[in-house]
Amino acid sequence: MTEQEDKGFKVVDKRSMSDEEREKSSPPPPPQPQVQAEGGNRNAPEGVIERKSPGDKPSDVGGPAFLDLVSTLQFGAMASLGMIQSPDGKRFPVNLPSAKDSIDILGILQEKTKGNLTTEEAEVLTEGLYHLRMAYTAAMNAGQGAGGKGK
Repeated sequence: MTEQEDKGFKVVDKRSMSDEEREKSSPPPPPQPQVQAEGGNRNAPEGVIERKSPGDKPSDVGGPAFLDLVSTLQFGAMASLGMIQSPDGKRFPVNLPSAKDSIDILGILQEKTKGNLTTEEAEVLTEGLYHLRMAYTAAMNAGQGAGGKGK
């Protein structure tokens, strides 16, 4: 039984201690590494270690990637433009302000990530933006409003 007591941990009630006593009884916090964000010019926030996965190896499960973000925004814009058919066979109503917001966000992403994307990422973003802008222009010219009604 003494072996178990030696391997256990000690609980110290610090509520009644002064600030000086608490500092003396507490071990110092471990140093936080300063990590430069990849492709950026700012350090990561304190305590954040930037790695794709343990050991900097690709994850077996896979995590969200830049193209996942782009495709989510593109899908939202397509739905807002009435280009997506729901499972019951009906098209989503046209919502031009929502579509414009999604297209604008994709444009901002394209501008802010210029020179930092792989060839595939840049092509997907450029092509998707082109087609969405053309569909938006066509919807505007057709006179479709927020409710999906023509003029």
